[in-house]
Amino acid sequence: MEGKTDLKFRHVIWPTLFAILMVSISVYTYSTHRFPPMIIALLLAVLLAPVLSLLTRAGNLREHAIGIAVVCIPMAGLWSIAESYFNIAIPFLVWVWQCASWSKTDHPPFRYGIWHGFGITFGIIPGAMLYSGLFQ
Repeated sequence: MEGKTDLKFRHVIWPTLFAILMVSISVYTYSTHRFPPMIIALLLAVLLAPVLSLLTRAGNLREHAIGIAVVCIPMAGLWSIAESYFNIAIPFLVWVWQCASWSKTDHPPFRYGIWHGFGITFGIIPGAMLYSGLFQ
């Protein structure tokens, strides 16, 4: 297996599934308690970041969680100010660039956390649409 390249699809698939799960939980909470679902999903992702680190084999749990927090907490702040196109476009463009370029080399856990954070901040949008389409 030495000659086989690891394209690191796990760093794309797991954050997306993680975001869909987080937004589904927060939308369900929103429907029962009226909390803002996007902000709750991002903050919940920060709290459960060590689980994502274990799933993706990113390394040090604390460094990975800090990387996710660096991205998700400011994005939660942007969502609290207003819903806008930039809350969707900026994370998407950065995440696509990261998926195209960062998958070619190994990175420290903090950098994987940054990558996963942008995947989560974009993944909450399709997750909310999927939840709405299936359950409402």
